[in-house]
Amino acid sequence: MSVLDNEPLMESELAEFIGHGELVPLLAALAHLTGDRRYLDLECRPRSVTVLGRPIAGASDDAALELAISGLKAISGSDPDFVGSTVDRELIEYLVGEPIDDGTEDMLRYQLGMPHDQGAPRWQASTSSDAGLSVAIIGAGMSGILMARRLDQAGIPYTVFERNADFGGVWYENTYPGCRVDTTNYIYSYSFATRENWTHDFSLQQAVRGYLHEVATEYGVDRNVRFGTELLAATYNEASCTWQLKLNGPDGPYDAEFSAMVSAVGQLNQPKIPDVPGLGSFAGPAFHTARWEQDVDLAGKRVAVIGTGASAYQVIPAIADRVESLTIFQRSAPWMEWTPAYTDEVKPGLRWLFENVPTYSQWYRAYQFWITADARRPYYTVDPNWDQPGSVSAENEELRQHLVSGLERQYQDRPDLLEQVIPSYAPYSKRLLRDNGQWAKTLHQPNVRLVSDHIEAIDEQGIRTSAEHVDVDVIIFATGFRASEILGPVDVTGTNGRKLRDEWAGDPKAYMGVAVPGFPNMFCLYGPNTNVVVSSSLFFFAESAANLVVSALEHLDKTGAGAVECTREALDQFVAEIDEASELTSWGASNESTWYKGASGRVSQNWPLRVLDYWSGTREFPLEKFQVLRPAVRDLEVAR
Repeated sequence: MSVLDNEPLMESELAEFIGHGELVPLLAALAHLTGDRRYLDLECRPRSVTVLGRPIAGASDDAALELAISGLKAISGSDPDFVGSTVDRELIEYLVGEPIDDGTEDMLRYQLGMPHDQGAPRWQASTSSDAGLSVAIIGAGMSGILMARRLDQAGIPYTVFERNADFGGVWYENTYPGCRVDTTNYIYSYSFATRENWTHDFSLQQAVRGYLHEVATEYGVDRNVRFGTELLAATYNEASCTWQLKLNGPDGPYDAEFSAMVSAVGQLNQPKIPDVPGLGSFAGPAFHTARWEQDVDLAGKRVAVIGTGASAYQVIPAIADRVESLTIFQRSAPWMEWTPAYTDEVKPGLRWLFENVPTYSQWYRAYQFWITADARRPYYTVDPNWDQPGSVSAENEELRQHLVSGLERQYQDRPDLLEQVIPSYAPYSKRLLRDNGQWAKTLHQPNVRLVSDHIEAIDEQGIRTSAEHVDVDVIIFATGFRASEILGPVDVTGTNGRKLRDEWAGDPKAYMGVAVPGFPNMFCLYGPNTNVVVSSSLFFFAESAANLVVSALEHLDKTGAGAVECTREALDQFVAEIDEASELTSWGASNESTWYKGASGRVSQNWPLRVLDYWSGTREFPLEKFQVLRPAVRDLEVAR
């Protein structure tokens, strides 16, 4: 990385490039590089921006821009390895724009990752320990790769079992046209493997899958993975405190034994096909977006897409131009968040700043994390005294009106469509989708039709609604996933013959989303109630959960115990807190049918508390929440 060692830029060029990035993290980086606190002058701090796009307290951007330009000139030609000051609280509070507590400071230091990987285990497994720790990781997607990295750093043997042929998880399986992230790459990535060379702020599926494969091979996870291997059953052996696995690999079924098992299968890996009468009678191709059939040519075809959620919102604009006709069957309209640069490439100025200003990328990442972490809480928090239909608070109503105004601008010439695309429910009751105008543009096309009538049946020729029959050649299901059926296809048996599928019964619960009573040494990443729908990123939550898992294994290693098991009391207390918080969110208060909820109607997927609360709750192993088990087999050997 260089520090302005290229051809000097004119002030106007510098101003343009700075405008492609963010002033706050740039000034923080300049203060960090030079040790000059002049860059932290609050009178020159740029204005922040609210969720609704309005500027709030701060100096004019002109003063901040002038300061940034002078700072870039001042470091021109400096040693690229030079950092003039430590990262102290003053720097972090400048980034945040307000005083912070110790927990927030630690969380943001973690995001900065300076001077090293803050999440790396600070202990090494004992090679002479009787515990003989070994871990089975189920899944080689984002969470599985992360867990493998942390175990490798701690010196704990592991094997990753992946049913697919390569790394990636959902980013391997979802290959539909237009598939991309809706969280910026700069926080939708590992804290220990940040990248500055993203081509887009919101990358396409191929880039995300490539990143995951690159990280896995960079850190040697590929040496410990068994591809094409599916977990069929897992049984806890109470005598030996081990997990007995039944697996089916490329060479057929086989058994394996491990000290612990980590489920890294996530929530969104089992496609949901609606139970529509006559589904099996359709004569043409019918498939889910997550199982896209690449050999089906849509050119010139009459295509039906069922669903208007996240995947539909991406795939429909991507295929509309090539089909003869496209009929979209909508159950309920989605709210859309205006993001004009959603599909754009990274601006050259931002790339220039990454390449030329050391530590800027770290400060930029931390800033992106902070402004998405808990900034939106007021907009989805329920006001118990609010009684206006379609919103849950004054702030939520303000957001609703802002979103409606955006829709009215895009459909001013089509009142018939406008009526169909404005949701009746409160914003954040369901997932907000990112909108850069492509959805409205697609719905305006003459070969595209939006149908909101109830689907009654599917027959050989197409789809019958309550109002008409639509003849189609291809049916695409964009109908989401069976998110609450985590590990559903696997026969998991814990203590006293407990079955996980019976224990959860479509309503999964786990302490901090990680541990389940009756299933010792079984841990989940991206488990129940750890889905992120508004703030932060799944990478952050997975890294936090992995820290809890590693700390539990550390306890086993240091004490020689056989297993740890979350207590029922700890889980009940945790679930009560989560449920109480969920009732005060848009999605918890809503009667809308959504994948956020389990079979009972309880919100079993989303995290309703602050991001900081999850971070704080996973920093150390909470021994008081667990009971420690010892293997009877070992006790018998000692007695002999």
